[in-house]
Parts: sequence; structure tokens; C-alpha cells
Amino acid sequence: MIEKFEDTPFEKNKQKVIEETEYYKAFEDKWPVCEGHLLFVPKENNTKFITIALQATVQYGEKLIEEGKIDGYHFGMNMRKPAGQSVMWPHVHFMPRKEGDIEGFPGSVRFAVRNGKGPQYYMEHPKYKEEFIEKHQKEIEEDGFNF
Repeated sequence: MIEKFEDTPFEKNKQKVIEETEYYKAFEDKWPVCEGHLLFVPKENNTKFITIALQATVQYGEKLIEEGKIDGYHFGMNMRKPAGQSVMWPHVHFMPRKEGDIEGFPGSVRFAVRNGKGPQYYMEHPKYKEEFIEKHQKEIEEDGFNF
């Protein structure tokens, strides 16, 4: 585990800073999954600073939506190695989305776990099938849930 913010690769590699407050820095991701992929990194590893970084991530996304620059966004954290964390300091990923930026269903946390219970599971499950299909009828008809 990294002990101090100054020792994080974000600081050491001098990644481009988008925003900075006393609680966090927002950096461009070094290996972005899409244009605009940012990291909101708390300056201390504690609940208060992490919560403020999470809040800033949501506020940033909502601001971009209000400005008409994006249509939606993903944000999240990988906490500890089993969840995919590779930099052992808390950081929030922000990935902007635009309507139609990919073909088919845009994905969700349901694709985060390999062999997990994704949309296909719920579309075929005897207990959840009817409700899932009803709630996702538009995506099924328009996009065919392109997995």
C-alpha cells in the first residue's frame, strides 16, 4: 500500500492535472479507456477525502451534462487487488459517455465481473426474466443487447 499521496504514480509521473483542491487532484488517466477518462485522487487515504473526491467526480460529470458536452458517465473505484486495483492508493475513475458512442448496449457494472451475472443471465432467468425484459424493452428492441 502506498503511504503518502506524494508517493503515488500520479504525482511521481507528473500526470496532467485538470483540477486541484485541498482535498483531491483530478488527473488525466495515463492509459485512458476513452477520451476524457480522468482520475479523481484524494490527497489523503481516509473516508473524508475519498468521499469528497467521489462527490467531485459526480459534480464534474453533472456539469459536463449541463453544458451539453456529454450525455452520461461512468465513475467508480477498484478497491484492493481482487477488485482490480493496481495503484494501491484510492482513486476514482471518471469516463464520459455520449449517446451512441458505441454500437449496441453501452455496458454497465454488470459486465465488471468475468462470467458474472450480466444482462443475458437476467434475460434468461426464470424468476427475473419478465421484469428485466420489461424494464429494458427499449434497449432490447433498438440495440438487441449487443454483448
